[in-house]
Amino acid sequence: MNLEELLTASSLNFTEKQIDKADVFINQILKWNKTRNLVSRNLTKKDLAEHFLDCAVLQKFLKAGSVIDLGSGSGFPGICLAIIDPERKITLVDSNRKKTAFLTHVKNELKLNSVIVRNERVEDINQIKDENIVCRAFKGPEDIIKSLKGKITKRNKITIMVSGESPISLSGFDTKYTKSEASDILGKKRGFLEIQES
Repeated sequence: MNLEELLTASSLNFTEKQIDKADVFINQILKWNKTRNLVSRNLTKKDLAEHFLDCAVLQKFLKAGSVIDLGSGSGFPGICLAIIDPERKITLVDSNRKKTAFLTHVKNELKLNSVIVRNERVEDINQIKDENIVCRAFKGPEDIIKSLKGKITKRNKITIMVSGESPISLSGFDTKYTKSEASDILGKKRGFLEIQES
C-alpha cells in the first residue's frame, strides 16, 4: 500500500491536505537522508509511509494539552502529530544538531507554526510541563522513566511506542499496554505503552 492507501485504511479520517503534507515530510526525509544520517539508508518511501501511519494513530492516545516528543530524530512521531493536529503545541527535543536542523526545516516547509524545536539532551531539561510525553525508539521504558525522574508529575502522561507487549512493572507508576490499529493494517506487531505516576 502507498501512503494514501495506508492512511485511508486508518480510522483517523485524514484530509487531502494532511496526506499531501505527510508526503512532503517523507520526501524531505529521503532527500536529506542522502547527505545526513536521519534514518537507516535502507528505508524506502513505503517503509517511511508505514512509520507515518504507525505514529499517526498515537493521536488517539493523547490527552488534551501540549506534547513533548523526546528523541524526536527525523520527526517520528512529533511531526506526524503536528500534521494531524496543527493547532496543538508540540515540542520536538533531540540532542543531534543535524536532526534538529532538519526538524526546523520541515517545520518551516510545512508551516507547522505550533511546533517548537529544541536542540537539547533530555537529561538537561529541568521540568516537563507538557501534558503528553511521547517517544519512539528512544530508550527502553525503564531508562526513559529513569531519565524523567524529578522532571514529571501526575499530570504528565507518557506514551511510548513499542513493537509488542512485554511485561513491565515500574515502581510508583501505572502502566497499560494497548495494541495499535496499525498492527492489523501493517501486519506487524505495534502498540503503545501508557505510563502515569500512581
